[in-house]
Amino acid sequence: MLTNMTKCSSLGGRDRLADPSDPAAASGFRFFDLSGRTLLITGVTRGIGRDLLPGLLDQGLNLIAVSRGREQIERIQSEIGLGENRLRFFECDLADPEAVKSVARKIAAEESPLDAILHNAASILRRRFGDMDEASWGELFQINLMAAATLTRLLLPKVRQSRQGRIVFTGSILNDLGGGCLSAYAASKGALAGLTRSLAHELKGTAVTVNCLIPGAIRTESDEASPAIDEQLISWQSVPRRLRSTHLLGPLCLLLSEAGEGISGQEITVDGGILHPVADPDYQSKLM
Repeated sequence: MLTNMTKCSSLGGRDRLADPSDPAAASGFRFFDLSGRTLLITGVTRGIGRDLLPGLLDQGLNLIAVSRGREQIERIQSEIGLGENRLRFFECDLADPEAVKSVARKIAAEESPLDAILHNAASILRRRFGDMDEASWGELFQINLMAAATLTRLLLPKVRQSRQGRIVFTGSILNDLGGGCLSAYAASKGALAGLTRSLAHELKGTAVTVNCLIPGAIRTESDEASPAIDEQLISWQSVPRRLRSTHLLGPLCLLLSEAGEGISGQEITVDGGILHPVADPDYQSKLM
């Protein structure tokens, strides 16, 4: 089912959209040239997408959120509370190719502008390669790759009308690292990296840049706290802190802004400097 839900409360003239003391909501910086621009973002009911909403709105962006989960979407609308022109939702199951085409055509037909797309939605399935059947591969690739490709293809003419068009895919460090029991997920993210480079070249001579944001081990607000897991993940990084969704906000805003107009066809990795075990200085020092 495809529904456009746009009821939001008034912004009420506030300068900030969230308590600046809340690290998950306040950005702490501002790209002034993003104000008034429109970004479409997929996958916002939980995880990184949900965490990024307040910070993106705080930059002055108008958001078109495409996601499934009507009740979750309505709750988010109520929690954030924005004027209807700042935050609009389209309910869409990205696993359904026809639903993706339908929502894309509906947005393409609107008179309002579209300056950028952030393909954030993803599905992850941990299963051994031999246990993955064709249906599982097909659904995962539909959500992670084909939905992004379809939305981009059908909305690209609209994005090209922008003076500052931006396409941002969301990849994964597993494209480079690989991952046991994550073959299909890593393969789908690798395909997005290839699409990023190829589309950037194909859009030569336009104002549209295409990049891929690569998150590392990100702890989202919906994740259950686990000090043991946090400690383990931090030990694998050069940066001694647990990464959160807000660590992606600055690099993302750079790619969306005028300051990022010289960046295209690139993978921007935010992983805290994940170390290969052989490269770890603690390991190497034992060999000295």
